Amino acid sequence: MRRLLQLCLLGAFCACSSGDTPEGEHAITPIEVDTEVLQEPTPALIPPPRRQPVLGVFGFTSRSSIRFEAMPDAPHQLSATYAFPDRARWYIEPANAQRGQRSVRYRSGPQVWELAPGASLAASYEGLQKTQALLQLELRRAAMTWPNGLEWRLSEDGDEAVHTASLETGGSLSALAPSTGTLPTTFTSLLDDGSLFEELREVEWTDGPLGQRPARWLLVSGGLPVWQEQIESIDTKVRFVDSHFLPPHLRALPKDSGAAPIQIVEVPARLRKRSALRAKTWPAALVEAERLLASAAPPSAGDRLDRNPVFELDAEGRPAAVILRLISRSAETPEGWELAPGESALSQLSAEGALPDLGMLQALSAATPEGAIGGRARLRVTLADGEVQRTQLLIPLSPSDLGD
Repeated sequence: MRRLLQLCLLGAFCACSSGDTPEGEHAITPIEVDTEVLQEPTPALIPPPRRQPVLGVFGFTSRSSIRFEAMPDAPHQLSATYAFPDRARWYIEPANAQRGQRSVRYRSGPQVWELAPGASLAASYEGLQKTQALLQLELRRAAMTWPNGLEWRLSEDGDEAVHTASLETGGSLSALAPSTGTLPTTFTSLLDDGSLFEELREVEWTDGPLGQRPARWLLVSGGLPVWQEQIESIDTKVRFVDSHFLPPHLRALPKDSGAAPIQIVEVPARLRKRSALRAKTWPAALVEAERLLASAAPPSAGDRLDRNPVFELDAEGRPAAVILRLISRSAETPEGWELAPGESALSQLSAEGALPDLGMLQALSAATPEGAIGGRARLRVTLADGEVQRTQLLIPLSPSDLGD
């Protein structure tokens, strides 16, 4: 049973090995997943505890590039979001992924689910597989927030310093450093019987928002290398509400909104630039936004602008500013642009391209879920030949227990 979850994200997380496998690639499954243990989720959800900060922040999102040892020519990307305590979400996909080529792991409180590539329903982990899945999540969190968030016990083995911490969810973690007062070079997860589960070896460090944080490591399972990982960025502005850490089919639906359904969606992190509008009406604002887009130029070769404008709205639902969005392959934020963190949002689509008014804004705002607060509304407009084809009204959400 110990090897049941040594997927190390290969079996369940090699997203391109599902139905959309590129020609010449093959599925690689190092272990046999016990499908009787990986259960369909039950509706009896246990809510996570109230959010608590670590070093003044309520969580983080890290973004990594990974290369599987068995698939060196198929790079993947991993986005890992944690909210403290007991909330996590991993999203992995091939670089330049096609739709559906993704695998997602969710944690909310003591529960863990896996949404496999191409699947519409997530399955919950139970028993030993659940312990293993939680160990994988906690090993990364411990390394990224070292030495915070856990009660580490220090012992010495010759010149080396060994730090150990027990987990309430089962198993334990250890961190090995060359000497007392130095940063660990290896993090290890152990099962309840003390046997080795996984390792993060050859850890290299760099400056981060909370002090030193890992820059790269080698993931090892069963003594065999699984992937090389480079952690490209870490963002501590985590604004996702609790539904972000649940599979989609387990999320509570917003209140009934009539003809146009309201959804809670996740808006990814994006590069943006805000420009206040002179226009006060929608026809004039659309013309002004198109003029701004036509005159704007990407800061670097290979970058491009999203030609569909996003409008920031005032309290009456009128256009107040236009937000330009930049699609860039660079890890750096260009001068004059800002990296907006990912966030949850209420969303209402209009296939007819309806432009909002106060009534529409109030109806969307009324669907704000319990435990969340709404921000300033935005409208994304899809244009074709200068004409509005579709609109999406958004109200960003943040957890009310963040204190802001």
